[in-house]
Amino acid sequence: MTMRNVPVEAIQSELLMDMCKDVNSDLLASLKSLGQPGRSPEMMEMEMQASKRRTEAVEPIAELLGIYSHLLSQGLFKVILDHPALNSLEGGEKEEFQRDQADLFYAASSAILANLFDKNIIRYTRTGEVCGE
Repeated sequence: MTMRNVPVEAIQSELLMDMCKDVNSDLLASLKSLGQPGRSPEMMEMEMQASKRRTEAVEPIAELLGIYSHLLSQGLFKVILDHPALNSLEGGEKEEFQRDQADLFYAASSAILANLFDKNIIRYTRTGEVCGE
């Protein structure tokens, strides 16, 4: 396993970029609030291209990751949504909350995997192949 020396701030920026479908003012505000430096349009374009390259590595498992995210949100939020403090939520609101959480799990998991693939910490193997052989 190889890992380049990458500053924590750069990894944080990559993860946030990879979680977002679009670079927008909310993302830029989040980066700024975390102490990230401002970006020129040219730098932003380079970062967006790098993010696209990283996230493409996750595409082969995107459907499975989406299913896992949904299943995880069902299990975790069943307990939370049944809490008396949330009784005021209507059935549709609870379903919407759960879908939003599944989307968040997917985005976070996808960004983490994209970064791990990019850093050559994990890689795809063929069926039956053991990583490192």
